[in-house]
Amino acid sequence: MASNNTASFLPSPSPRCTLVPQEPLLPGVSDNVLAIILPTIVYAVAGAFFHILDTYGIFSNHRIHPSEEELKRNHVTKWECLKSVVRYHIMQISIGLVLNHGSSPAMIGDEACRTHTTALAFRSLRNIVPIFLTTLGIDAKRLSLSTASTSPTLAQFLAGTTSTIPHHTPTSLELALARFTLDYLYPASQYAVALVIVDTWIYFTHRLCHVNRTLYRLVHAQHHRLYVSYAYGAVYAHWLESLFLDILSFVIAGEVAQLSARQSMVFGTCATIKTISDHCGYVFPWDPTRAVNGNGAVFHDLHHQSWGLKYNFSTYTTFWDNLLGTTWADREAATKRYQRARDMTNKRGPLAPDTVSVVGIEKAIAEGKGD
Repeated sequence: MASNNTASFLPSPSPRCTLVPQEPLLPGVSDNVLAIILPTIVYAVAGAFFHILDTYGIFSNHRIHPSEEELKRNHVTKWECLKSVVRYHIMQISIGLVLNHGSSPAMIGDEACRTHTTALAFRSLRNIVPIFLTTLGIDAKRLSLSTASTSPTLAQFLAGTTSTIPHHTPTSLELALARFTLDYLYPASQYAVALVIVDTWIYFTHRLCHVNRTLYRLVHAQHHRLYVSYAYGAVYAHWLESLFLDILSFVIAGEVAQLSARQSMVFGTCATIKTISDHCGYVFPWDPTRAVNGNGAVFHDLHHQSWGLKYNFSTYTTFWDNLLGTTWADREAATKRYQRARDMTNKRGPLAPDTVSVVGIEKAIAEGKGD
């Protein structure tokens, strides 16, 4: 019986720790280079997908704006927009290649080696166990003594001591905790840190571009020539905005969160899809971003309207908008203004019946509020 109780705490042998270069995901293309070009590939594919929907009127009943509004209200041609978008991606790739020039492949060791090293780190934290139990009102010493006869190693764990365990030999429990940390907790914390940095950086720099009239007039106003946004115009902006508001935020986030090349692939791809989704001009019932926190296509579309410029600055979450009171909350006023914009568009020429959006304005405003 005692052996069963203590099985999870028995020492495990030490593996050999030898670091070797990690093989690239694509032969002949380093992971660092792939992490740089993948967001552009995803952008091109997603942008082309939505362009096909726009061109052939597919899912037109899910459009936020009728197609005629896109033609009559925007102050930039699609060709000019496309040239700016291409310039953005050339900048992004060029800066990424320069920053990663001379970078070597990631050095990895045997998985057992990483787990073993992390498990030993948990060993040094054992003294926290009795302190934690005491804060919960549990007598750690008494509990340790009560289990000493049947499970000596467990008793040592509860007491925060490891006197009978070799210093360089973690127990099975420590190895299990190490595997869970390496596989789930640590990567999740890295992504969370990167998201917080990017979301915070973009919110405040974006808001600054609207508060400072000079910045808005000389820089950010270019992006707002698109009153009715479309997918491949998502990063249409002045080159200074592209550099300091967007690209720099991801450089900082990657460095602070210490994202690996493969983690950067995931993070950059998800961010690209979110940006495309925000500007695509469609509201789908299966949109995961809208389901998570309400920051979806209409949330950002409200910001692109002339009457919504001082609201909805966030890109990935609604945290800062909600906290600082910049989330658009007046549903009734927004409904009237959306309708007024459509009426003005109608006066410029009749709308084709088969292209009029049937997405309910009330539904759109509900998303814009973040509900």
